[in-house]
Amino acid sequence: MEQLHPNEPTAMVLRIMGPSSRRRRVGATAASFAGARRPSPPGAQLVMRVAITGVTGFVGTALARRLVKQGHEVTGLCRARSSPATVAWLRRLGVTLVQGEIERPASLPALMAGAELVLHCAAVIGYRRRLAGLMQRVNVLGTRHVVEAALAARVGRLVHVSSIAALGIAPMPQVRDERSPFMGGELDAPYFETKALAEDEVQRACAAGLDAVIVNPSAIYGPSEAASNSSNVIASILRSGVRFVPSGGINVVPLETVVQGVLAAARRGRSGRRYLLVGENLTLAQLMQRVGKAAGVALEPRELPDLPWGLVRALLELIEPCVPDRVWFTPDMLAAFGRSLWFDGARARDELGLVATDLDACLAATVAQLRRDGRVS
Repeated sequence: MEQLHPNEPTAMVLRIMGPSSRRRRVGATAASFAGARRPSPPGAQLVMRVAITGVTGFVGTALARRLVKQGHEVTGLCRARSSPATVAWLRRLGVTLVQGEIERPASLPALMAGAELVLHCAAVIGYRRRLAGLMQRVNVLGTRHVVEAALAARVGRLVHVSSIAALGIAPMPQVRDERSPFMGGELDAPYFETKALAEDEVQRACAAGLDAVIVNPSAIYGPSEAASNSSNVIASILRSGVRFVPSGGINVVPLETVVQGVLAAARRGRSGRRYLLVGENLTLAQLMQRVGKAAGVALEPRELPDLPWGLVRALLELIEPCVPDRVWFTPDMLAAFGRSLWFDGARARDELGLVATDLDACLAATVAQLRRDGRVS
């Protein structure tokens, strides 16, 4: 993983480390954060203390694994109802767990005590209208609690793991970047709206003195110790043998790229700045083909003609309350049909040195894990 450029000012290193690192004689540097191993003075430890919200999630578990492997001390926030298997895996890894929820800020001081870096990954990803209230409490108010706690704890830096959903949805074939305004508010999709509002909370905290960076991953794919929506989608595609797909574009990024991007943003990102962590821009049909290729099966779905998706969505909303949660397809997902979720990741490449890892290898590894777990044949 790329290290901090040697010509960058010491102030940046100290800002990433935070004032507590000097008090505690922790010998963390930007190079040690990148995984380097340099001689350290007697009594100093070549580690950083990193706090992670959403540590039991798809991105959180991957970040915890990488940071522990690099020798850092990781503390994670987990809910009482978190997966017992994931919690046990994190404990075996060496992660210190603090039980709590970002909607209830009383547990956050314990999470952030002594932390030099906070990675805020906790969020509700949902495309069901009945989750709107929960998404408001977790994604928006929860983020407010996290940044307020980070300010109070005087952490060195916070990285807010947002989503491209915070930019909304654009007409095809538009490709957007970090400067693009939120689009698609008329679609009334609570997940998109709450992710945008969460970023507003981070920016307000920056104005109040918090050193924070925002990263926006696209649709993340990859094998993981935690459950993921993307794995559910791949399993559904392979089990159903999709024959027809709607028009529209999606950006797909490997989990490994996101991990590298989050840690690069912690080292090199500019405070108050947004970085898109994105991979390949594909049509939905192309994504299905790539999934089929990874699984060794022929998937050649035909693209449906443009339909009045707004009307279809309205009809589906009438029956949504009767649809069980295990059905991953929802009316809110229709908001993306015929529209663009294509993005340009030049800023992350130029400023963070981020290079996307191979998507086909990522999909193949995901399919292999699904087969080991008996979810696909």
